[in-house]
Amino acid sequence: MKKFYVCFIFFFSICSYSQVILSLDDDRVYIDSIVKITRNTKSDSVKCLNSFRLSKLFLMVQDAKSSKEYLDQANRLKTKFPFLQDAALFYNASSFVEKGDMDGFEKTLLDANSKLKKYYNKEAYRLRAIVLQNYGIMQQHKNNENAYMKLLVNEAIPVAKKSGDYELISALNKAVAIIFMNNNEREKAAEYLDQAQKYIEFATKKSPTLAESKMETYIINAENLVELKHFYDAEKVLEKAFSTLKNHPDSNLNDSYYYSEGIYFAKQNKHKEALESFEKGVKSSEKHQNTVALNRLKFAEYEVFFKLRNFDEAKKNLEYLVEKTPFIVDKKNYYKELSKVYNATKEFSKAYYYSNKYNVINDSLNGAQLKNEIVELEAKYKKAESEKKISLLQSENEKAVLQVNNNRLNSMLFAVLSFLLFLTVLFLWIYNNYQKKLSFQKEVNLQQELDSLENREKLSISNALIEGEEVERKRIARDLHDGLGSMLSGLKIHLNLADKEKKVDTTNINLMLNNSIKELRNISQNLMPESLMKLGLEHALRDLCVLHSNSETIIEFQYLIKKSAFPQHFKIVIFRIIQELLNNALKYSKASEILVSCSENKDIFFITVEDNGVGFDVEKVEKRDGMGLRNIKNRVAFLNGKIEIDSEIGKGTSTYIELKV
Repeated sequence: MKKFYVCFIFFFSICSYSQVILSLDDDRVYIDSIVKITRNTKSDSVKCLNSFRLSKLFLMVQDAKSSKEYLDQANRLKTKFPFLQDAALFYNASSFVEKGDMDGFEKTLLDANSKLKKYYNKEAYRLRAIVLQNYGIMQQHKNNENAYMKLLVNEAIPVAKKSGDYELISALNKAVAIIFMNNNEREKAAEYLDQAQKYIEFATKKSPTLAESKMETYIINAENLVELKHFYDAEKVLEKAFSTLKNHPDSNLNDSYYYSEGIYFAKQNKHKEALESFEKGVKSSEKHQNTVALNRLKFAEYEVFFKLRNFDEAKKNLEYLVEKTPFIVDKKNYYKELSKVYNATKEFSKAYYYSNKYNVINDSLNGAQLKNEIVELEAKYKKAESEKKISLLQSENEKAVLQVNNNRLNSMLFAVLSFLLFLTVLFLWIYNNYQKKLSFQKEVNLQQELDSLENREKLSISNALIEGEEVERKRIARDLHDGLGSMLSGLKIHLNLADKEKKVDTTNINLMLNNSIKELRNISQNLMPESLMKLGLEHALRDLCVLHSNSETIIEFQYLIKKSAFPQHFKIVIFRIIQELLNNALKYSKASEILVSCSENKDIFFITVEDNGVGFDVEKVEKRDGMGLRNIKNRVAFLNGKIEIDSEIGKGTSTYIELKV
């Protein structure tokens, strides 16, 4: 067998290709919540989209009747909404699979991707990424794994990132890693599995597959790390998986977890622990009737028995695999291993017997493959020859008819064609000169408009930045006057009283001096943080988050950038953006938790600020365009970046910013 790994397919779009459905949490609770929302909503568009989703979710829990009911309901409601009509192509595509029409399914996926390209909302990006993944899986089943890889890396993953669905981004990175693992390129697989694990751990949006996807990612990553002999890292990942799975002993994720744990011990020659893990995995796989996992565990167990020279148990495992495996290619390999075992026990007649069976099957497979290739080539050759003869015969008949007609018309049309040709050339020459002049003038006008627009944009941004700086100066002046000024005035009064009374109360004076110094330090920190100038962006932002954290609000900071050699003005703008976002969150959101995350991909710097506060109506706030939001937008525009704010009342706020480095 060449392929040992599979990737979990979102919503099980390809029913006939889906693998064992992973189970951990009770998905019915999530599905019931979507059903309740769908029933209670008055919006036909929301009801339609949720009905499409429910049709896939009920398939996942193997409730075909409910799946069909919600699919029919969605198809009735979609007619008023162009986006939902195009999205319906994807949701209805599974009907082709049910009929066995894989070509129709593939064509529908391409059509869905093409039509969804004209939409720029997150749901459209999410659906496109899933469509591209499923189309890639079709190519993989045609043994075109290279095409599947290109689709994932060049199209599906970039589109998924635009959707903001971390679980989906993780799954696509995991799919790329599995392709590398199947081709024994473990180091490359490790890079994508690292990304997959990071994204799945960032994912907070509730879904029926989130917990299972996280566990599957841990298990596959651990297995790959073991093969790379990174045992320390593998142990940490296995511990993460076990911390959850220990509370779910009946989950079928234990089938693959105990395989990874077993090879972790086996590779370190901890044979006793390895056999204990494999035994747990065998019991779990038998309970869930997971044949694929059971065979992997049995073979891994056999390898440990062979190392321990426990040949009786090794034979039992191989004989079980020969009996239970329907695939002749796998049986061939098991025969080879049986020959090796009997050779080790010096039972040479049986060793020869199984070696001979291996050779017979191997020769048969090679001969059958060669024969099939010859038959296929012969069929293609005969078809091409037949098509060639038919084409020649049709060509000769058409040629004879044309010859007769040409002889009749040539003399009559020659003069007319010559005259028309002259008129055409003259017209084209005049028209070409005119188009050149018109094109040149259009280019001049367009360049002037672009220059004017660029100048206006630069002037607008400059004015906005100046306005923001003026507001900042007023705020600093107010802080100096109201805070430090009042403290110094109080200190002056105390000194005057002490001078009159000839008695100095050093305790109060020292306290007021200390408070004044602290106030001055806070003002200077806001004006230009010392940590930003001396220690860099990461330390400055971390200090900012710690400074703003309090008993009511916890601020978590993540800095996922290895190199941070940015220009000073770039670091200052980023600091001001995050400072303004934190001020807004603390002032208005009433949040108990705030997440600040910075990351980088190639030449794009990503900022994410999320809170679990009261949220707000984005459209109303953008129309009002307050000074804080305007300052943030101006600074983002100054760095040629993009900003997206996602908020709902009662559901918190998420701000996503992309800046070009």
